[in-house]
Amino acid sequence: MNKYQKQAVIDMGKVAVGIIAIIASVQIIIMLGMAATDLVALVSFGVMVYCIYQLFLIRVGQLEAEDKNPKG
Repeated sequence: MNKYQKQAVIDMGKVAVGIIAIIASVQIIIMLGMAATDLVALVSFGVMVYCIYQLFLIRVGQLEAEDKNPKG
């Protein structure tokens, strides 16, 4: 294996560990008594906030580009 393949395996391992940690966290939260529907609603709200933040960053980039390259 070359160094890029080794790094890719390490990165994929990190992603797998992260996914397992998220699944375990969800199971622990459900066992503590939070309803699964409440958990889904909370995650959905978090994803919505993240998407709005990404749209904000896109708009900021558009405005910066427009300011640097005025149409004239």
